[in-house]
Amino acid sequence: MKKQGFLMGSFILGTTMLITKALGMIYKIPLTNILGGTGMGYYSSAFTIFMPLFAIAASGIPSAMSMIVAENYAFERYKNIRRIRRVSLIGFSFISLLATLFMILLSYPISKYISGDSKSYLCVIALAPSILAGSIMSVYRGYYEGLRNMLPTAISEIIESILRVVFGLGGAYLAIYIANRGYARNGSVFGQMVSNSEDILKTATPYISAFSLFGVTLSTIIAAIYCAIRSRISGDGITKQMIASDIVTDRMRTIFKSVFLLAFPIAISSVITTVISMIDLATIPPIIKSLYEKNRDIGLFKLIGDQIDAKDIPNFVYGSFVGLALTIFGLVPSLTSIFGKSSFANVAANYSKRNMASLEKSANAALFSTNFIAIPCALGLIILSEPALTLFFRTRPLEVSISTQPLMYLCVGMIFISITVTTFALLQAVGNVKAPLKILIVGLVIKLVLNILLMNIGYLNINGAAISTSISYMFIGTRAVHSFVKYTGVKIDIITTTLKPLFAGILSTIVILFSFILVNERQNQTISLIFSVAFGSIMYILFMCLLSVFNKNTIKSLFSNTNV
Repeated sequence: MKKQGFLMGSFILGTTMLITKALGMIYKIPLTNILGGTGMGYYSSAFTIFMPLFAIAASGIPSAMSMIVAENYAFERYKNIRRIRRVSLIGFSFISLLATLFMILLSYPISKYISGDSKSYLCVIALAPSILAGSIMSVYRGYYEGLRNMLPTAISEIIESILRVVFGLGGAYLAIYIANRGYARNGSVFGQMVSNSEDILKTATPYISAFSLFGVTLSTIIAAIYCAIRSRISGDGITKQMIASDIVTDRMRTIFKSVFLLAFPIAISSVITTVISMIDLATIPPIIKSLYEKNRDIGLFKLIGDQIDAKDIPNFVYGSFVGLALTIFGLVPSLTSIFGKSSFANVAANYSKRNMASLEKSANAALFSTNFIAIPCALGLIILSEPALTLFFRTRPLEVSISTQPLMYLCVGMIFISITVTTFALLQAVGNVKAPLKILIVGLVIKLVLNILLMNIGYLNINGAAISTSISYMFIGTRAVHSFVKYTGVKIDIITTTLKPLFAGILSTIVILFSFILVNERQNQTISLIFSVAFGSIMYILFMCLLSVFNKNTIKSLFSNTNV
């Protein structure tokens, strides 16, 4: 079976990520423009409640599956690999089914007492079946990633993203249609009487969010079905002769125990990561409410004025922060996560064979690729936060105004969360699944304490949440790299992986700033933004070449199927 090298695997996942993120923005931007800050508050609350349960049931599966499958493949345990897949499908389907039922049955009290707004319970119910479907899909994705075949993951992600646009937006517009039809018939919107047409959208907002999230669930279910059908039709590249050569297989109980013991710490780490989002959900609305009651002369509240009802301001500010600032913030880490995922099987196989030279090359390649993208993107967004948000959310100027400064503060954390995601994947690949858990716990405490301290400073308000996020990820990312180096003994080339991209990123950011200013005097903001980013990107590549980052040996090692 032909295996994909680091760069080829990264190219497949990277191309997929670009497609899926583009489709994600096609879905999220019009949805945000429909729902606004208040509606995105309901939407984001449901996702924040959903993610810990999904993390427990499914998030650790791909990494655990990939690691165990890669190790078994390295030692030619082909029959055992097939058994790993079968046992994992049965075991994790049962666990995720329990999590799904738990989320549905407790949707109302969870929504009321965690998010503080019971209106989001319909969104929670609509999203719940994604746990089961996502768990099944995670088993298949992790299985093929362990075999160094990224295509099943890539295709299933594209299918899921396309259908999310179709069903997600379709569900939102269907809810709007039902609301308008109900008002035209008897003046009611989803059973609630409405006095005038201006209140239709406001009353229907929780239902629009729920319909859209049910579309997300449908997309996940269909993508999971695709994975199962593809596995049955196309196979996995393991031949009958290869299976016949593996005469001994592990017991089913032993296999599931091994996968579960690997997946569980990873899942707990993911839970803690989602708890960071829950800290925002638990702290931002009440602190904003308290600040509003104490001092309405704060700049944030002067900006909002009487455009939003007083009782809706906390949810509106939270929804704006999460729906706009954090949406843009999450794009880059999502893209750079491909490098940790693509290198996972290589790192696991090299570490199991104690091939430390190849392990070191894999680690440096993954970290360099991460910083190569994360650093210039973060630096560029610092100076272009407002035009970037305006480009995507043009019909929501108030939300853009609220989110601009927080996004600028988040950009520093963008670099470190990208490093964190990649390094955690490397730690998990070498079997050190406890380190991410310990690091995240400390980062969680930092986030919570700083959220409370900084947000209660009146002039910082919502910016305090952004600053605390960046500081916590600065700690987490730095400690993650230190733990990996200490655990494996490999040497990280700081100059190549970090300092050169940083230097080139600073120079290209200066180019972007001046080109944006010059072009903006003659063209509209959108043209100026696109031109300056394109020109800055070209200059960034040129600066990296002048710094001798790219050479024949580097490119060869990245494409190699065996070395990295």
